Amino acid sequence: HPQTTAAVPKLVAETLEAQSADIDTVSGATITSDGYRESLQAALDAKG
Repeated sequence: HPQTTAAVPKLVAETLEAQSADIDTVSGATITSDGYRESLQAALDAKG
């Protein structure tokens, strides 16, 4: 979907800026944003 394609770079940029999984949802890509955030948090938790 175009929303997903547009959302991923924004999510990555927000992640790098926040240095955490505490990032905002991208408008129009809520499901993608939620999945990205959950996945990111799981990776951070696994890394310890």
